Amino acid sequence: MSASLTRSRPALVVALAAFGMSAAAHAADSASDIAAGKEIAFGLKEGNCVACHSLPGAAMAGNVGPRLGPWVHGVFHSESELVKYLYDPQAKFAHTVMPEFGKNKMLTEEQLEQVSAYVWSLSEKGERP
Repeated sequence: MSASLTRSRPALVVALAAFGMSAAAHAADSASDIAAGKEIAFGLKEGNCVACHSLPGAAMAGNVGPRLGPWVHGVFHSESELVKYLYDPQAKFAHTVMPEFGKNKMLTEEQLEQVSAYVWSLSEKGERP
């Protein structure tokens, strides 16, 4: 993905969402975004998704949250919806214990998009933890 498209991606997501379309349908995530998202998901200092979720290749993954993989497309209709969920999970599921990664400024918007790209890629590949 070009640098200018990457920088304008949040605006593209908002614009497409206004028309009921997802950015995932129009621009595939770059391998570097997916790799960065995986690093955040596995990292202990940022996302640390494996503390609660099982992910492919994770050693000693958590079992508090659901396994991340193919079911994502059934719960979220677009990757942008997944980004919104990571920003503020309680907006979709009021009683979830998942941290508000964006709302509490634990992750930047770019990091939220990268984690979403990684998780979305798992469901596209059909990978199972």
